[in-house]
Amino acid sequence: MLKLIPSLTNDLLSQAESGMGYQIVEAEMENHTLKRGTVFNGEVLLFDDESFGDFAKHFRAFAYYDTALEVLRSSWQEGVKTLRVLTEAGTHQPAISVKESSAEYEKYTGGAADAPCEETKAGDAFRRFSAFPNDKRIKADGSVYPGTYATTAEDGDKVKTGLEAVERYALPNPMPASYRFAIQPDKDTLIKKGIAQPAYGHRGDGAEVIFVDGTQPKTVTEMKRLPDK
Repeated sequence: MLKLIPSLTNDLLSQAESGMGYQIVEAEMENHTLKRGTVFNGEVLLFDDESFGDFAKHFRAFAYYDTALEVLRSSWQEGVKTLRVLTEAGTHQPAISVKESSAEYEKYTGGAADAPCEETKAGDAFRRFSAFPNDKRIKADGSVYPGTYATTAEDGDKVKTGLEAVERYALPNPMPASYRFAIQPDKDTLIKKGIAQPAYGHRGDGAEVIFVDGTQPKTVTEMKRLPDK
């Protein structure tokens, strides 16, 4: 389990997520070997041969997230040279009209990454769940990076706890995703919509959305802390 140096975090923020709050990556090490792992919040790397349980115990042992992060060994110390996201949001496809998309998604049950693109309508609202209050996918100006995952407001407002969010959106999180961010993008923002597929022992079945090109400044309007369970 490693703390990523800022340059690696910045590289990951320029790449799409694999799901809400995480990226599946391949790390190139200084000895030229490749290792697979999961990065949470763009700054904590857990290799596949490490335990999700140890991850959770480490962060629960400290009163503050920043303290827990600070005491981790650095990716520089462990010889991580580069990180490449293995599961990315799909490539651009022609946007479809709102009328067409309504019929399309009545029968579409796949993940958002493989969905066709569509554009938001005026007043469309979304939610994003994170285990971390300093969600790195949210920029200082209140926008989100391209390739950022969320869910619809209608679906997200059904979720009452952080553990429910992990289950509903099939997240690999070892900790509850208890921080809920409200997002209201401008009209005609490009998105993909789908259904979270079962994964990591969780059922999924919640609505998932990808902001293909990100969102505009001041579109992340609120953060609410939900109970963990």
